[in-house]
Amino acid sequence: MRLYLDEDMSSRVAQALRERGHDVISSHEVGNDGLSDEEQLQYATEQGRHLVTYNCRDYIVLADCWYRLGRHFTKILLMRESRYPRHDIGAQVRALEEFLAQRADDPNPMDCVEYV
Repeated sequence: MRLYLDEDMSSRVAQALRERGHDVISSHEVGNDGLSDEEQLQYATEQGRHLVTYNCRDYIVLADCWYRLGRHFTKILLMRESRYPRHDIGAQVRALEEFLAQRADDPNPMDCVEYV
């Protein structure tokens, strides 16, 4: 499973996951900071990567809109600030690594939103 971290995730999370053997990039690393949520999701989908974000409200609305329009998108993984504070890189890495381990054979790789 390949991940794309949007700009509200630290590139340090991507780096730590790569060091553990996962295929992860961040918007910071590919020059996508400042893109709209729709552009971020489009990029993730074109790259075949699940998008990871803390921006729950906006991405739930965007996913619903795209779904209703019949636009396909890769899975959106929502991080909960209350469980994984933005300043706690280790907690984010552990949560995403656990998610990746549990979902190696994901039956729903497209068109859905899931909390980590």
